[in-house]
Amino acid sequence: MGNQKDIKFQTANTPTYGRSLFREETPNNKMPEMEHDPQAVYRFIRDELQLDGNPTLNMASFVTTVMDEEANQLIKDNLGKNYIDGEVYNRTLEIEQRCVRMLLDLFNAPNDMKTAEELAHNKDIPSGWGTVAIGSSEALMLCALSHKEQWKKNRKANGRSYDRPNIVIGSDVHITWVKYAQYFDVDIKWIPITEETNYVITAEEVRKAVDENTTCVVAVMGTSYTGQNDPVEAINNVLVELKNHPDPDCRLDVPLHVDGASGGFIEPFRDHSETPELKWDFKLEQVKTINVSGHKFGLVYPGVGWALWKDFHEIPEKLFVTTNVLGFDESTYSLNFSRGSSMVLAQYYNFLRLGKHGYSAVVQNLMSLAQDLSAGLGSLRLTVTEQDKEAGDDAPVTTIFENKSIFKVVNHAEYFPASAVRLNLTSEDQPLTNNDTKNYIYSVHDISDKLKQFGWVVPAFSMPLERRPPTQTQIVKTPQIAVMRMVVKEGISRDMVGILIQNYIDSVIKLEEQVRAIQDSTKTYKATVTFDADSAKSSSDLVEKACVKVTYLQLSESRERSVIAGAK
Repeated sequence: MGNQKDIKFQTANTPTYGRSLFREETPNNKMPEMEHDPQAVYRFIRDELQLDGNPTLNMASFVTTVMDEEANQLIKDNLGKNYIDGEVYNRTLEIEQRCVRMLLDLFNAPNDMKTAEELAHNKDIPSGWGTVAIGSSEALMLCALSHKEQWKKNRKANGRSYDRPNIVIGSDVHITWVKYAQYFDVDIKWIPITEETNYVITAEEVRKAVDENTTCVVAVMGTSYTGQNDPVEAINNVLVELKNHPDPDCRLDVPLHVDGASGGFIEPFRDHSETPELKWDFKLEQVKTINVSGHKFGLVYPGVGWALWKDFHEIPEKLFVTTNVLGFDESTYSLNFSRGSSMVLAQYYNFLRLGKHGYSAVVQNLMSLAQDLSAGLGSLRLTVTEQDKEAGDDAPVTTIFENKSIFKVVNHAEYFPASAVRLNLTSEDQPLTNNDTKNYIYSVHDISDKLKQFGWVVPAFSMPLERRPPTQTQIVKTPQIAVMRMVVKEGISRDMVGILIQNYIDSVIKLEEQVRAIQDSTKTYKATVTFDADSAKSSSDLVEKACVKVTYLQLSESRERSVIAGAK
């Protein structure tokens, strides 16, 4: 039984932090026997969550963290609605279909989505199609599964084996593609990414990889690693060539799926005046399906995603399941059954609230900030000097290196609001190699750790360069190019970009001086960071302020150390 003494002496007037919940062992493994005051429970959980990172400073995540207050209220008003109950919540279902039709139009589908009644009346009527999903993970599985089943159906009809389906994907894909292959018994034909191809796959590698068992090829818009885009148009052109091969025995009709989880809401809205608009959507002949995340740059909270088909008739009928468990016949194609309605409504809110002009305004701001961040980091120059400790301040100063570029920019944010950099420093003036574990006295992982001290979450990771699943542990002997990738989302301002650059400078200076001092304690090291104005471009004012601020802080720390030393 519960603690009777606590129950006896706790009243409605007992202060929240005087309640037993705060002094008892935290419930971890068993549900507590007794109830607790709701305000105390709220405070108890809220206080623990203060230990979480700050979502605004989380540069690792692509996910939306802020919406309008009106959107928040709309979400709150509809938290109790189960989307699947379309007979009861028919307006919610209608709003979901409006969102699908808007997305099909945005991505240039040749036909809009017909209603169930229209399709029942005329089964041959051209129609696009789409459905909501929990996120892009479910959405891409629905798209890929339809390709697998269509491939299987065609193979059966032609009397061919269908026991070894495969998909062709690059090692730059999201890990969900590995899950799809494992869960649905599909082989993976990996295409490696390289520094020479700017860490994306190539159309020629796709040409080599596809065969008669390929259910689809996957191209990514906005990869999880660097934010780059696979060359969708070039891959489409290769697949069209294979489809129209002069030798009928060599013809392959392989669909192209575009994983637009991150980039699907960027390319239609970014400024195309400086970098031409990419061809990537349903305008391309072999692009048959697209998945896109509403909870990334669709600017909705998690979780909502969208699965879209150019042609409804390319979804095998067997994938639609009909049930009357809710009291009416309902045919669905999804991996999930119950799901909340709120994020569907939030997506529709954004479509109405922002429109194309509003989305463009947001995306172009984010692109500009990401470009400033990339240019700013690429402009930083490092000088390191050393002095013999025992000789004192009069000892000669030796320059280890001067005005050396700190970072090599991997993604300049020309097509996607993300900056990606690798460390450009090497020991003893050696050339930069493809093994960042041996290039220098510290790594981007160390810089990432330093940035955490300022509250930033900046991921550092090794690029998946080999033909291997991203789930496998990387072999130390293989080349490892390590990068840091920063996604610029709503909530980041230009001043904050300047502060992040300042924190980068401070982190590099501290690592230089601390690591070198550990390696040789007989010397004193001094690191200074300046910038190249031509490389900084539009971010030169931000970088200059950051450098001046760090220099000022260094001088203040130096004076403080001198005062402490004098006092001793």
